[in-house]
Amino acid sequence: MLSDRDYYNSGDYRRMLRPEGSVLKPLIWLNVIVFLFTCLGESGAALQNLLVLHPYYIRHGEIWRLGSYMFAHGGILHIFFNMWGLYIFGKPVEQRLGPRRFLNLYMVSGLLGGLAWLGANWTTPIVAELVGRGRPIVIDAGQLDQLLETYTLRRIYGGVVGASGAVFGVMVAAAMAFPTARVALIFPPIIVKLRTMVIAYTIIEIWQSFDQNSSIAHLAHLGGGLGGFLYMRRLRGQAPAESFLTRLADRWRRWRRQAFRPVKGGAGDVSDDDLSQEVNRVLDKLAQVGYDQLSEEDLAILRAASERLKARSGR
Repeated sequence: MLSDRDYYNSGDYRRMLRPEGSVLKPLIWLNVIVFLFTCLGESGAALQNLLVLHPYYIRHGEIWRLGSYMFAHGGILHIFFNMWGLYIFGKPVEQRLGPRRFLNLYMVSGLLGGLAWLGANWTTPIVAELVGRGRPIVIDAGQLDQLLETYTLRRIYGGVVGASGAVFGVMVAAAMAFPTARVALIFPPIIVKLRTMVIAYTIIEIWQSFDQNSSIAHLAHLGGGLGGFLYMRRLRGQAPAESFLTRLADRWRRWRRQAFRPVKGGAGDVSDDDLSQEVNRVLDKLAQVGYDQLSEEDLAILRAASERLKARSGR
């Protein structure tokens, strides 16, 4: 129950106390390297097709595209502005959250951005190019599957690539962590609060998402922003308070603890599984917010677990 946790062994204490390296620059370099590889002629185009996110590929079990799409880009300006935004907003956010949580923020935002775009484009017609069929054709998924019994798929158009959703999530996180920070805009040339800029940008994205002729995946941006918002809401400590659903779940767990709590305050009437789950929850909370933020109920659970361990060891 305790010994299987990462920070229980003495060697892991030294690993946890060492400062972790930044993941921001490796993320930027990874995006740049992938982009350069995708520019290498036909082999680069094949790699791009392997990374792009499209409902047709997801239907056929290629789930990795939910993560791979955010490391591919459609052009030099696309990757430049994404990496510039990632660096500008990501640097202070990583310093606030730490490398591990920042990487989680980046991936969660990109994942939700991809899911939002998929949900809106799940049933749209497919524009596919087949080897030996000349120009691309517009077709549905079932008809394409039938044609692929005879032809080879060269590529599917209309997919989404880019780190924009992940970057939007990082930008939202920056606005939540540093709401009153001042940023200078290029257009219009004014200085505004970071929170104001992100709210305005979000409104613009919502408005532009209704433009059917736009080639920009605005819903991926909005989904990424939602991912950043939810992730920051989930964090404790320096991040904002937990969401309503999280508080509701905590109340449910407290009710369950009351139901299982022994009359005399001991741990004997609580099952091993229930006690183990509660200890794990408290230890996770301890790792996030520190010992001073533990409640009396949390401390009582740790004492109960300690008494049970002592009783079993005969001490």
